[in-house]
Amino acid sequence: MENNINPFGMPPAGEPPVSPQPLPVIPAIPQPLRLPKYTLKPHDSLFAWLCLPLGVFLMRYIICRTDGFQATAFFLLLFVLGEVYVRRCGCRPNRAHALLGVLICLFSSVFSLTANALLHGLCFLFLVYLSIWRIHAVCGQTGFVTRFFAADLRDSAVRSPLRHMDAAPQALTDCFRKSGKGAALRSAIIGLLVTVPLTAAVAALLARADSGIERMLQGMLSLITDDVRVLMLQLMCGILVGFWLFGGLIGGAMRADAELLPDDEAHAARLAALRVIPNAGLYAAVTPICLLYLSYVISQTGYFLSAFVGKLPKGLNYSEYARRGFFELCAIAVINLIVILILTGCAKERQRNGRRVRLLTGYAVVLCCMTLFIIATAFAKMVLYIDAYGLTRLRVYTAWFMLLLTVVFLVLFIRQFTEKLPTAKVLTAAFVLMFGLLCFSRPDALIAQSNLQRYAAGTLADPDIEMLCGLSDDAYVVMAEHRGLLERCGKLEVFEGAAAYRIGLCEDSPENGWNLSTLRLRSLMQS
Repeated sequence: MENNINPFGMPPAGEPPVSPQPLPVIPAIPQPLRLPKYTLKPHDSLFAWLCLPLGVFLMRYIICRTDGFQATAFFLLLFVLGEVYVRRCGCRPNRAHALLGVLICLFSSVFSLTANALLHGLCFLFLVYLSIWRIHAVCGQTGFVTRFFAADLRDSAVRSPLRHMDAAPQALTDCFRKSGKGAALRSAIIGLLVTVPLTAAVAALLARADSGIERMLQGMLSLITDDVRVLMLQLMCGILVGFWLFGGLIGGAMRADAELLPDDEAHAARLAALRVIPNAGLYAAVTPICLLYLSYVISQTGYFLSAFVGKLPKGLNYSEYARRGFFELCAIAVINLIVILILTGCAKERQRNGRRVRLLTGYAVVLCCMTLFIIATAFAKMVLYIDAYGLTRLRVYTAWFMLLLTVVFLVLFIRQFTEKLPTAKVLTAAFVLMFGLLCFSRPDALIAQSNLQRYAAGTLADPDIEMLCGLSDDAYVVMAEHRGLLERCGKLEVFEGAAAYRIGLCEDSPENGWNLSTLRLRSLMQS
């Protein structure tokens, strides 16, 4: 059949023109709508930029160097930053939050009052958790301690800042985006990053081609010393720390906006899911342990009770007697604590007719009593050891840990008889009080003061000056104030040599002396 349309697209003569068929419309490929991940407020950009220098300051002057006045200043600044931020979010602290603020300011002074590095590290971790928890507590309008405090503290101080670290880049560029310069800034940064390897390759080729260029490049590279490399690494890590700090702020703001709330129901469901062990199985597993503890205590009554009357068992010295008691305590306390938690948290039938199962309570009570008895005997052993040889760091920390364990098991003991006891609140308050006692007692100064006073009174044969010289400047201040005693025991030269070395370290790195104890030591040695 012939085609009635000529090659030029025109119909034959005498036929009506054919209207052209419209071309098919190709639908446009939908572009993904890129919305910001976070709904930021106008003040978030400012706080994101403020977190950067705080992060760099934390990395360079606290984590990488000896902390002191600068650590106190950092946590006070962090507290002020968090306080202003939560108020800009429309939140108002209550009395419990005010108490948290007082604790932050109080424990911030530990870095300036003592030179003990261990206490500095513990206090640093304590204040980091406390500072971020306060922001989340104020924004979420929760109390000092929540129902599931351990889980909420973990989520607020660990998971939330890490999860929201990516909010910092968005907040940092938000101010440029609003002014129309965000795209240009982003392009400039990408261009700089891309050109670094290209510039390095060109420089290497030019250095091979010309000796003058090679000498010039070598001179430029010689300017990049180890200190410069360390500084650049600290800046990069400090920026990440700043992102982390801002992530903590954003996590609190999301609580204030009801986007992130403590999930008590989820925590309760997880705990309920653990109650799967039949009670009979628990009783069968715990009964041999309780019988073994009872037999052990009865058979070793003379060994244990000798600590209370101040006598040593035959064949043992003070050091071995006390040290064996401490490690026995640690192992038994940890095992008993785990067993008690399993009994109370994993038993399938915890209550019967609205009351707790008596047999379950009885086993928990027996374990608590056994542990408290062993703690008491171990503490008596340590007192006997201290009376014979004086104080050391290990002995002080051991005694403190024993007292803390005593409080924990006393609370667990009382908990078996009443459900109304706010266990989390009591344990948190006890830990804060005990930790404050450890920090503000300045253990190194306490050790030096006790040993020197007992030596002067004739109740201690050797104050162990070599051991005291291994402590922080807190102990050195006490020894500098008792030079007469040091001269009497023939250890004055040992102390003066060690003190001169400490002062020399401060002269080489002045930031090592940014605490009251070191300043006091330098003043005493110069007088």
